[in-house]
Amino acid sequence: MSRVMNALAFFALIAVPASDVIGARSALADSGDSQCGEIAWPVGRERDWFASKDLPQRISGARLRRIDRAVELSLKRSNRVDLFMRPEVAMDNQRYSGVVTFFGVPRPGLYQVTLSKPADVEVFENGVRLKPSDAAHAQSCPGVAQSARYRLAPGDLVLVEIINSPEPTIKVAFQEAEARTAW
Repeated sequence: MSRVMNALAFFALIAVPASDVIGARSALADSGDSQCGEIAWPVGRERDWFASKDLPQRISGARLRRIDRAVELSLKRSNRVDLFMRPEVAMDNQRYSGVVTFFGVPRPGLYQVTLSKPADVEVFENGVRLKPSDAAHAQSCPGVAQSARYRLAPGDLVLVEIINSPEPTIKVAFQEAEARTAW
C-alpha cells in the first residue's frame, strides 16, 4: 500500500506546475506516512519558516505586528527573564526562557504555536492564561519539537511565554490552524 501511495504522490508531483511542488511536498510531509506523523495536524509551513535563511531574529520581549509568522527568539536564563505571570511549571534556572507578543488575531478560531525545540509554553490572550485544546510533542520531526493549539477570540494581543528551553535560542511560529491535507 505504501508503494502505491508513493507512486501516486510521485505522479501527482510531476503533473503539477513547479510553483505547486513546494506545497505538495509540505502536504506529503504532513501526511501520516512522514516523520512528523506524531503531530496530528500540518506543520510543514512552520518547518519551512524555521528552515528559512531569512527567518527574523528577535530578543525576548519582542512585539510582532502580525500573526502567521515565525521568529528565532533569543532567550535569557530563566532566573533573569520577566514573565507576564508566574508560570504553572517550575522554572529551571539552568535553562532559558523568554516572551514574544503577537498582535492582530483577526477572527475567532483555532491557532497554533509551534516550537523548534522542547520547552514549556504558556499562552495568554488579553491577560488571561489559556489551556491548549490539543498539544503534541515530536521526537522525530525534523526542525519541530512540539506544537499546541488554542481557541482564540479576536483580541489586541497574544502573549507566548517559552519556559525551560535547553538552549538560548528557539524558533517560534504562531499561525491560524490548518486542517490536515488529505491525498
